[in-house]
Amino acid sequence: MLEAIGLSAMKYPTIRKTATPAGFTLIELILTIMIAAVLATLAAPSFREYIFNQKIRNASFDLIATIGFARSEAITRNAAVDIVPVSSANWASGWAVRIGGADLRTQSAYSDLSITDPATPAMLSYGNDGRPSTAFTATIAPPTPISGVTSRCITIGLSGTAKSTLGGC
Repeated sequence: MLEAIGLSAMKYPTIRKTATPAGFTLIELILTIMIAAVLATLAAPSFREYIFNQKIRNASFDLIATIGFARSEAITRNAAVDIVPVSSANWASGWAVRIGGADLRTQSAYSDLSITDPATPAMLSYGNDGRPSTAFTATIAPPTPISGVTSRCITIGLSGTAKSTLGGC
């Protein structure tokens, strides 16, 4: 028929379309999900350690920032400024910076952390000269020990400056 109109079959070969499947098969999808689940299971413990170490680090930075703020306010206002836990002696429940009976700043609670201060009553007080009335130490750690998670120790000497170190006090 092509020859009848002057065309050769060689010039215009017939193109055959074959159906190629698009997408993934069910077996490929299940295998990929199983591999992802195994990898996630292996990675979960290291993420737990990382998250706890970051919580401890953030809590220590917040406490040091609060201490610097309280010291600065004591000098600026020429008055005694106190840092007290919101809930009796539990620093993990949050703390407040107070002058007289008024709160200048409050810190919200930390979940899954233990912040201990051996002093009784639990309180840090700065005088108008920017020096604390007593030395202060606090340990920030998870409530139960976790391998790979390092606690932090916050210390304040009688000069009034705070220092954070890795490990217990």
